Amino acid sequence: MGALETIGSQNEKQYGNSHDWEIMKNHDPREQVRGLHQILTSDKKRVGFLFGAGTSYATGLNGAFVPAVTEMTRVIVQNVTNQSPALAAAIADITVELSNAKIAFNIETLLSSIESKRAVIGVGTLNGLDAQGFANLSKLVKEEVVKLVSIHDQLRVTADRRKLSHAQFSNWIQKARRRFPAEIFTTNYDYLFEMSLEGSGIPYFDGFSGGFEPFFCPEAVEDVEAYPHLVKLWKMHGSLGWSFRETDQAVIRQHTQDTDAASTLIYPSHLKYNSSKKQPYVGLIDRLCTFLQQDDAVLITCGYSFGDNHINERIVTSLRRGANSHVFALYYDEVPDAAGGRSYGLSDEANVIRVMATQETGGKMSVYGRRHAVIGGKFGTWRLRDEPKKIESTRIDLYFDEDAAAPSLTPGQQQGDEHWEGTGQFLLPDFRKLADFLNDMSSSNGSPMAI
Repeated sequence: MGALETIGSQNEKQYGNSHDWEIMKNHDPREQVRGLHQILTSDKKRVGFLFGAGTSYATGLNGAFVPAVTEMTRVIVQNVTNQSPALAAAIADITVELSNAKIAFNIETLLSSIESKRAVIGVGTLNGLDAQGFANLSKLVKEEVVKLVSIHDQLRVTADRRKLSHAQFSNWIQKARRRFPAEIFTTNYDYLFEMSLEGSGIPYFDGFSGGFEPFFCPEAVEDVEAYPHLVKLWKMHGSLGWSFRETDQAVIRQHTQDTDAASTLIYPSHLKYNSSKKQPYVGLIDRLCTFLQQDDAVLITCGYSFGDNHINERIVTSLRRGANSHVFALYYDEVPDAAGGRSYGLSDEANVIRVMATQETGGKMSVYGRRHAVIGGKFGTWRLRDEPKKIESTRIDLYFDEDAAAPSLTPGQQQGDEHWEGTGQFLLPDFRKLADFLNDMSSSNGSPMAI
């Protein structure tokens, strides 16, 4: 049985002496980690990663991080609305419009809405703003984004860079002996992956060509086999330093200090690019689809909340077309609830990623949440099959944090006796833990982990 078949198996067990009637669906984290280890050490698999905002938040450095999308949106909206009642009213109107259209309000949907209105407004007004008003609003929002995302200024010291979780991830890439170099897809705008890859001396290709003003080359993205030995870095929602050159309708890359915030490409706009040039967003999302439709392709996501419907739809379509491709979503779904406890997004049957994994992808998508998982199309709870042995406890701690043993109320036993449950939290959805896990795996020189 191959790695994908093994890791996609469903474990169902009956637990409890006094509750024989209760059948629980459970997934053993040991089996899933064994499968991941086998995949990541296989020379036959094409391995790609899709990283979202959670990886820029989980940098591993205190005080040096990019806020998650929700917090980033809150801060930016507050800062912009404080500048003028007219801008505040316009953003309030856009918020209502997006809500009525059942579109999540965040910094990217806000910017897309602003640019859409700029394209059609003419000499009139919308939401109380004219064309210049929307231009000013767009510029202010982008300036705030650039401020929050530019954490590279805090990481000029080489020693600090080496402590980044991204640096640990790059360290694994450097050590891994793979036939097919990794492909990294990211929706983040910052330079953290660039800094880390370059700090490790890893050559990579990002779709740009040239030295003075490198330009995006869609033909090179389509024909990546021309760069067979290079790691690929695809920034799907744009980046700091990217801008649009009006003279020839090209997307170019500049030094940050030379880039005007108003022209910075930091979101997937469908309006500003010449379709004949295959604007980066279209070219890069096509590359994601092409990757997933390859034989034995494996895409591991981390820090990505599946909030981009365009990407989600293409993932589903590509998995249906790819014969042996598979997605492993490391999904950090733990959030504080109103009662002061914790809730877990994957427990919601209507959760987008749960629906994708259980109904839309035919078992080709595994989701590893903090408390729950979807494997082989089946939702279940994380539960170890048997109690860990001392020789493996430190290994287990790398990926699974067991709950404290519960008091046993079994007849014949005294109050205070402990009962092992085997439940706990899966740690790999935290990018910092994933980086640690990868490096621990590489230190074993490809030999099976003692789990």
